[in-house]
Amino acid sequence: MKEIDQQERFIIRELVKNPRVSDNQISKETKVPVKTVNRKRKILEKSGIISYYTSIDNTSEGTGRFGARQQYIITFKYGVTRSSIFEALKNSIPSKTEMKHVSECSIGDKDGHAIVAMTIESRVESDIIEVFNAEILPKLKRLLGEDSVVKTDVLTFNAHLTMMHNYMPFINMRNGKIKEEWSDELIFVD
Repeated sequence: MKEIDQQERFIIRELVKNPRVSDNQISKETKVPVKTVNRKRKILEKSGIISYYTSIDNTSEGTGRFGARQQYIITFKYGVTRSSIFEALKNSIPSKTEMKHVSECSIGDKDGHAIVAMTIESRVESDIIEVFNAEILPKLKRLLGEDSVVKTDVLTFNAHLTMMHNYMPFINMRNGKIKEEWSDELIFVD
């Protein structure tokens, strides 16, 4: 675990507000010397503390490609561990269908069972059911055993309200970054 110093907090806050901001602009906003910004930014990137992502809005407000989003919570039998799921998925190349439809996937536990929580998007809900039953479930059974899945719960989502602590598309985002008028005090960095 790396302790984040005050200068790094300032740098990260500026990057949260706008991941494409230059080191010169960060220096100007934070009063941290530009060489220090550059050095610390590289250290934060190399250590994996900060990463950059591009999010594509495929809902009707964005590209309109996907109109349905559901989260599948797949519960595994006793004896299937989180680490065995992680290793199986890590060593398995995802299919083109998975890359297209699975927007998020996490491993966890519920009531003593290992679970996979997977958000699947598609044009309509009935397509999601097909993707899950034809592609995803058979793959999990192939990797972890035919009888490995004991239960699946499905939740339907309509919109992301908050992502990665700081991003609220309907509240504090404009043109792919946090609105300039959004208070720095409301940006979580720790």
